[in-house]
Amino acid sequence: MVVYIIGAGPGDIELVTLKAKRLIQEAEVLIYDKLVNEEVLNWAPPNCELIYMGKREKGSESSQETQQEINDLLRKYGPNKRVVRLKGGDPFIFGRGGEEAQICVREGIPFEIVPGISSAFAAPSYAGIPASHRDFNSSFAVLTGHEAVKEESSIDWARLPETLIILMGVANIKDIAGKLIETGRDRSTPVAAIFKGTTPQQKTQMSTLGAVADQGVEFSPPVIFVVGQIASLHKELAWFERKLDQARGKKVVLTSAESHQPESQELLESYGFEVISMPLIEIVPREFTVPDLEEYDALVFTSAEGAKKVREAVDLTSFKGDVFAIGPRTKKSLKESNIEASTGERYNSEGLAEWITGNLSTGSKILALRSSAATDVLSDNLSKMFEVNEVPVYDIKRLEADPERIAGADAVFATSASCAKSLAELDPSIYKERTLVSIGPETSKHLTVPHVSATTHNVQGMIDAYLDHLWGGTK
Repeated sequence: MVVYIIGAGPGDIELVTLKAKRLIQEAEVLIYDKLVNEEVLNWAPPNCELIYMGKREKGSESSQETQQEINDLLRKYGPNKRVVRLKGGDPFIFGRGGEEAQICVREGIPFEIVPGISSAFAAPSYAGIPASHRDFNSSFAVLTGHEAVKEESSIDWARLPETLIILMGVANIKDIAGKLIETGRDRSTPVAAIFKGTTPQQKTQMSTLGAVADQGVEFSPPVIFVVGQIASLHKELAWFERKLDQARGKKVVLTSAESHQPESQELLESYGFEVISMPLIEIVPREFTVPDLEEYDALVFTSAEGAKKVREAVDLTSFKGDVFAIGPRTKKSLKESNIEASTGERYNSEGLAEWITGNLSTGSKILALRSSAATDVLSDNLSKMFEVNEVPVYDIKRLEADPERIAGADAVFATSASCAKSLAELDPSIYKERTLVSIGPETSKHLTVPHVSATTHNVQGMIDAYLDHLWGGTK
């Protein structure tokens, strides 16, 4: 078999390459690091073994011992499994990807390298700082702060180019700045410290080499440093942080089931939104009987609530067939009982039907465990190729929307068709001064006023759609 040593990019999931995504979807074993955006794990097939090999708790084994464990895993699985070794950024830029490739060579295991977008370039780009610009430099160097201050370091500080990009340097940045000053750098040289680049938490602190040598920086890791006059372009070109600034202080009405609110609210608040909670769905228990699971080839869940109620009613761990979930939240609920489910690329009924159709044999028997209020989109699509039995496992009661909460907001997020139906009952004029955001086409069908629709059908997709809408200057 083959070991694929893959770069997962700097954090923004949309910066993962198409090849990386395809190989993750085909993996049998996936070994991943701390800096990998865990949302990419949702792309792994249900039978894939996920192995976390990031940093451990304080006091546990050293990074060298952890690396030895990784090497042993490559030796163990590489000869007979499709192994994806997933690393943050690019595996060949301070990622020990070369060392792991050498292990494969020594063991006679075929391997491939899939480059990723390195944080060394992505974080400065998101901060509006180009690595090169003809008015500032014709070369740059990328350094690792871990190695830079070691006595045996081969760095010739006096001969480094004017522009430096420093990774993993927080702990040693004062010493690094001091060495640069000692070897001739001006204390007034601009320094940009970029915290959590490409993520909603990105912040950039501008300073000077002298100030950093004297005081260090405020941020804890992960931080990328850019040293040189080119860093001053942050003030002019800081597009991403300005885009995030559009969100800060905006009031967003979050409509959903009450059980969805905490997780979604936390995500919205991480962008700086002020969240106005307005549950429009009440989950109503109902009696149900789960048929003999041995009669079915696949189980389908379209909500975390349904997954939870079924998990509480029957033991799913003995089920031998395929398990499908409509999205990451439902998949996570099943994972709590050690049930591995797979999700499609689009988190709606049509996307789920498409995913199941591509992964299940024609004529298979499917048991769909859903809300009694679920639309017919999924069953209509699946029944063309499969034998489908649906069991309602809970009911939904729609709640009335509060116009006063909406009147105090900048935007309203409609997270389901049921929520949209409640919102549509209000006077349409209430939406003229605010942006209405739909989670996707099934929800949009019930909205009778102009709105923004997410292309990725989850709360993150709604945030992205709203930010793009604001950044476009339309409202």
